[in-house]
Amino acid sequence: MKELNLAIEMLLIYLQGVWLRRRYIVITAWVICPIGWLVVFNMPPTYEANTKLYVETRSILDPALQGLTIRTNPDEEIQLMARTLLSRPNLEKIAMATDLDVTVSDRQSYENLIDGLQKNIKLSSAGRENIYVISYTNASPQLAKRLVQETLNIFVESRVGNAAADNKKTAEFLDSQIKEYESRLEAAEARLSEFKKNELLTGPTADTGFYARIEAEKQRLEEAQLQMRELEGQLASARRQLEGEDPVMFDYSTGAPAGFSSQYDERIRALQNQMDALLIRYTEAHPDVVETKKLIETLKELRNADIAQLEQVAASSPGTASSLNQNQVYQELKLNVARLENEMASVSVRVRNYSEKLAQLESQRNTIPDIEAKFTGLNRDYEITKAKYEELLSRREAIDLSQKADESQQDVQFKIIEPPHVPMKPSGPPRVLFYTLVLFGGIAAGVFMAFARSQLQPVVTSALQLKTISDFPVFGLVSHTQKATLLRQNKKHLVYFLALSGMLLFSYCLLVTNEMVFGFTAKQLLGRLL
Repeated sequence: MKELNLAIEMLLIYLQGVWLRRRYIVITAWVICPIGWLVVFNMPPTYEANTKLYVETRSILDPALQGLTIRTNPDEEIQLMARTLLSRPNLEKIAMATDLDVTVSDRQSYENLIDGLQKNIKLSSAGRENIYVISYTNASPQLAKRLVQETLNIFVESRVGNAAADNKKTAEFLDSQIKEYESRLEAAEARLSEFKKNELLTGPTADTGFYARIEAEKQRLEEAQLQMRELEGQLASARRQLEGEDPVMFDYSTGAPAGFSSQYDERIRALQNQMDALLIRYTEAHPDVVETKKLIETLKELRNADIAQLEQVAASSPGTASSLNQNQVYQELKLNVARLENEMASVSVRVRNYSEKLAQLESQRNTIPDIEAKFTGLNRDYEITKAKYEELLSRREAIDLSQKADESQQDVQFKIIEPPHVPMKPSGPPRVLFYTLVLFGGIAAGVFMAFARSQLQPVVTSALQLKTISDFPVFGLVSHTQKATLLRQNKKHLVYFLALSGMLLFSYCLLVTNEMVFGFTAKQLLGRLL
């Protein structure tokens, strides 16, 4: 507690020393404040031009084109544009568009100009997503408005230009890749076609494998051999039956075979009808067609032989030609033997054909796996190249559709909420704040000067202060003999201090009132006075 009381007493001593040197507060304030106020009063007015822009990134085309086009995230793209708006190339474009570049004469001035633009152009969010405010402050309202307008134009046009440039580069790259893959696809198709022409005919087909073909040919050969053995048995039996029958039965009353003409003609007509029906369903190389044709030829030969025999009989013995009669059983057995012989010949041809094919396939058993492997490799390369080619074509179509969507201006729309404008009254500088800062700065400097003076030349006002600054013991206090005179001087000094302080505050109030009510600048005030 004792230390706290001591600290409070020391603080009061410091304050009393400052108060005794209060004239330095007024003098310092009157030196600093008028100079500072004059500087602030002479500051040229500045005008802040601004514009408000809303970027609409949601479009009705997005759900309709989903999966059909290659779309970037428009929100991220707009944010990137906002971050790169004040890049050096854009600032140089703004300086050229507003003719600011012609106002500088050297490189250093130009660099300072670009730095000033980067510092003074403000791009900020208005509190809602995709709403941006562009502002710029300058002493010339027309220049500030033009600069904000050019910044807005670059912000809007940069998105369209970047999108068009990106789409063009992507399309050019895809076109080059499509041409390359198209040539590769044509080469792969040529190799595959040439391989099919030269080697695939002796190798596997498209739907069966080589070993399956061997098994199928073996099965066909076994079936044909079994059928041939069956026909051999039937043919041997038919020949034995034929040997036990007489070929002709004579009618001794007429001397001619009975029913000769109608028998062969009817059979030939029936077989020809059967031939026509078979040719509708099969080719001439079909075994049934070949067999029927041979049977018809056999019947015709028999008919011709019988006719020749009858003619011979009639020529040699006209009286006995009518008594000649054929054995019908013998003729049927002979036809059956002829039919079986034809079938036997047909089956023999099939057996030889199947045997040759099987021998050829067996001879190719060691070469076909290599052909299959080569065909698989060629087909795999062709399919991969074809898949890549079709994918590139689909992506090219997606890029074209995206470019058309961009050109329709439906994906991202820029809506200017507030066009660039400049208020009638200047927006700066904040003179009231500067006046206040100058006032408090002058007072603070005065207090510091008074405190420093009181410390350099202290005035002892209490026993505690004397005891603190010296080593002598204090035995008591003695009053001044001219106390009344000192009090009158102190009152007079106080009046001077209050008067000067009041004048300083009054000057501050005049400046603040002018700024808040009239808004006269130094140039306007001089114009009115003159």
